[in-house]
Amino acid sequence: MQSRPPSGGRSAGARRVVAGLTVLLLLAACGEKNLPFVPSPAPTPEQPRQLTATAVARGSGQPIAGAELQVGGRSVTTGSDGTAAITGLRNAEIKASATGFDPAEAVVPASGDLRIEMRGNVLSGIVTDAAGKPVEGVRVFVDGKATVARSDAKGSYQLAGVPTSGTVIYKMPGYRLAKLPIDDQTNKTVALQPFEAHALYAPAAVFEAPGRLDSMLALIDRTEINAMVIDVKETGGNLYWATDLPIARQVGSVMEHPLFELDKLLPELKKRGIYTIARMVSMKDNTLGSARPQLAVKNAATGKPWTDNIGGIWLDPSASGVAEYLAAVAGDLADKGFDEVQLDYIRFFSDGPYDVADTNLPNTQSVRLPAIRRVLRVVSDAFAHRKAFLSADCFPIAFIVPDDQGIGQRPEVIMPYVDYFSPMVYPSHYGPGIFGFPVPNQHPYEVINQSLKIMNVERRGLPLAIRPWIQDFGYGDFPPYTAADVEAEMKAARDNGTKGFMIWNASAQFTEAALGPPRPGESAGPVTSTAPLASFTPAASASPSASP
Repeated sequence: MQSRPPSGGRSAGARRVVAGLTVLLLLAACGEKNLPFVPSPAPTPEQPRQLTATAVARGSGQPIAGAELQVGGRSVTTGSDGTAAITGLRNAEIKASATGFDPAEAVVPASGDLRIEMRGNVLSGIVTDAAGKPVEGVRVFVDGKATVARSDAKGSYQLAGVPTSGTVIYKMPGYRLAKLPIDDQTNKTVALQPFEAHALYAPAAVFEAPGRLDSMLALIDRTEINAMVIDVKETGGNLYWATDLPIARQVGSVMEHPLFELDKLLPELKKRGIYTIARMVSMKDNTLGSARPQLAVKNAATGKPWTDNIGGIWLDPSASGVAEYLAAVAGDLADKGFDEVQLDYIRFFSDGPYDVADTNLPNTQSVRLPAIRRVLRVVSDAFAHRKAFLSADCFPIAFIVPDDQGIGQRPEVIMPYVDYFSPMVYPSHYGPGIFGFPVPNQHPYEVINQSLKIMNVERRGLPLAIRPWIQDFGYGDFPPYTAADVEAEMKAARDNGTKGFMIWNASAQFTEAALGPPRPGESAGPVTSTAPLASFTPAASASPSASP
């Protein structure tokens, strides 16, 4: 039998109901209209809308196929017409991405369809010479960026990842640099302007002795000379210019009172149309060899760095760190504004007590050649995306004999890694019987002519130019060179298609009678040029670059 509440009583639940009703009556009496626990009607949630989005290239308006559009956690891909159907809430963010284009963003509009413009970041086009003939092997890059493209046999190039601003550089030995500003145009044709350096050697004495530099500049103004090879680092290892290069400071190669303030010197030379070449002695370095003896050839008898007959310390090309140091120093010269950096003494040691010379690896040709190749590759890689060209000196004997003569120089080791190959074709240095001449020094044209013919065979297929060192001095018992001798050397260079020449005289005393008059377009004006912006047209309508 169920129990019942006492007569006249109420259960607890009933009492709570009564209390709740009482509160409601009181709130109503006080005029409270929006009761906190009574739900009010809500608006109908906004529904996603469907629309068509079209991805197009900025500037041209061409549809972009394969663009991925992301909205509301879903993604779709545009078809061949650049369109895709998307669904999203009004003002929802849309992210667009496509190969060869910068990412773009948009929002779902309140009504209608959507057009998304995307900026193309792949620059393409054709590089020609001044006559409109395609040029193969041209390096194309954005100044300050590491990505590099090369033109193919048709002159075509494609450079990906081009930023929104900056300058595109077109670099090819034998031509002036071409520089184009980045804009919305993604197809650019460039007509390169040819350039030959006719250079004089300028040792440190030219810049130290009063009046010497002015005298050389006056000679340049009067003649066909348009370039200077400037000593910036000699056997002592000191760097002749002001620099904050960390590794140079660490080893003590930064001079307390530098010879050059390049930020002042180079602009002045370039105003006169002078092409500037920095000559740096590479493997002879007393400063680095003393500070880092592990990088130097060692004297097995003393345990100290090995020195040659005149006290020069030689670096060991096979030692880890040598290539990196040279690349850093050469790169700093490029960044300071030199048009070209030239590596001299890029070889193994010589001219000393060989019996006590000790290298990190066995001193055999099978070791020497890869060691020199690696040094050149490391330095060359540092110049791939720099405006300055890279060159290297070489003994011509490397082309006449089948081995490396104990110093690691062979054409196949050096040529693939430089822009300008600089053989020292001094007839006075050829031994008796070379090319059938008892005294080669008496036949400057023939000796250089035959040397360069061999070198031109070796350079086939490589994007480099040959620019030889020729002499204007007497050697040993040979008399000083005459104007006719120097002219014969120049003629041999021209007849073999070299891109100019460099004249060596250790004291910088040159035979002016051998030099021709100023050459229009080569003895004045900067060595960079602004190229046309028009799209590629047939060769007949192509035009050369104009100097700024």
